[in-house]
Amino acid sequence: MPRVLAAHRCPGCEIRRNLCFCNLIPQIPLQTRVVVLMHTSEEVLPSNTARLAAKALPNSEIRINGRVGDRLSVEDVIEPGRTSLLLYPSAFAAELTADYVATLRGPFNLIVPDGKWRQTQKFTRRESALLGIPHVKVTVGAPSEYRLRSQPNDRSLCTLEAIARALGALESREAQSRLEAILRVMVERTLWCRGQLPANQCTEAGIPHDAFYNR
Repeated sequence: MPRVLAAHRCPGCEIRRNLCFCNLIPQIPLQTRVVVLMHTSEEVLPSNTARLAAKALPNSEIRINGRVGDRLSVEDVIEPGRTSLLLYPSAFAAELTADYVATLRGPFNLIVPDGKWRQTQKFTRRESALLGIPHVKVTVGAPSEYRLRSQPNDRSLCTLEAIARALGALESREAQSRLEAILRVMVERTLWCRGQLPANQCTEAGIPHDAFYNR
């Protein structure tokens, strides 16, 4: 079934219409191709950050997994001529340090599972299309700025943050910064709408004037 968005939400950025930030979403052309493998349970959640990342990255796509009977094919995730990497912090994942990245040959095909930890854990183990693809993880950095859902631990990142940091290591620190900035807009406006953040603490882009009169 096609995904149905509530009428009060913007069809672009998916926040409440009076808080729309579509005009702030950057377009970041990169050589790296990003393929998000989104669990079907994430499709209906406006707080999902992978969709926001895909809107900012023209060279990206989202594929839905977790539907009964659906299986990935190698062609769904692999693109010839690119080095494929699975962004997943398994026990044997290589850390995306500068030294490690220097051993890789681009352009890259970055495959990103998106879902709850148990969902992605099962998925990466069971999908034969992902076998043999090297696992990578981002280096430990600043704490997550994603405050819309509870996180398993203080080192957890939302999907957009993980993508941003991986792209920062693989290709462009500027791209990382721009993705992180648009995430802050989404988080701050959502928290303000929930009554959990004062307007004067929404520092990335502020709150639209009209939103104060139609909350």
